[in-house]
Amino acid sequence: MLPAFAASVLSGLFWLWYFNRYDQQREPWPLLGKCVLWGALAVLPALIWEAPFRGLLQSPRVLTTQILLSFLVVGLGEEAFKLLAAYLAAGLSPEFNQPIDGIIYAIAAAVGFSIVENILYIRAFGLLAAPFRGSIASLAHIAFSGLAGYYLGKARFSSSKLDLLKGVGTAAFLHGLYDFLLIAHLASPLIIAVFMIAIHYFLLNAIHKAKKASLLR
Repeated sequence: MLPAFAASVLSGLFWLWYFNRYDQQREPWPLLGKCVLWGALAVLPALIWEAPFRGLLQSPRVLTTQILLSFLVVGLGEEAFKLLAAYLAAGLSPEFNQPIDGIIYAIAAAVGFSIVENILYIRAFGLLAAPFRGSIASLAHIAFSGLAGYYLGKARFSSSKLDLLKGVGTAAFLHGLYDFLLIAHLASPLIIAVFMIAIHYFLLNAIHKAKKASLLR
């Protein structure tokens, strides 16, 4: 249990430090820690959301079932709860004073979520799962939530809150596509790697757009 916890926490903190560097006005660590905590707690409602479908998630064989589980159960549920966690932790904070902050807070919530999820997976499948969970899976959560956080930042400084729905929708679709490729066994490690590179390209592009918008404020 201790090695699983240490491996998950260290990888999560590394990615949080890495992405926080993109913010010229670095976010305070106590607030980031609050986002991580809320993100970790978001695992509970996500598990409750997925519980009625747990049997199907173990061995989905029908294509339509795989699609519905990937996009509407896992993708929508997890991304909605992670973004809600970021909002509850930092959405009304005076520190949330730039569009890019939405990305950083959402990433912090994703880190907390992925730490707990990684621990659960490592406990179930052993330390052999740690490299994949600490790298690919954690980066996937970070990328999806980071893109949702881009829209959270836009919503914070606009009169339209439809951006929140765009954020959840974008993250849920990409998360669903990622899970579908895995559940349907359609992706080789190379395809997953290319997919993650593409998603992180979009995330970095969103970060640069948010930084530019932040400088104009």
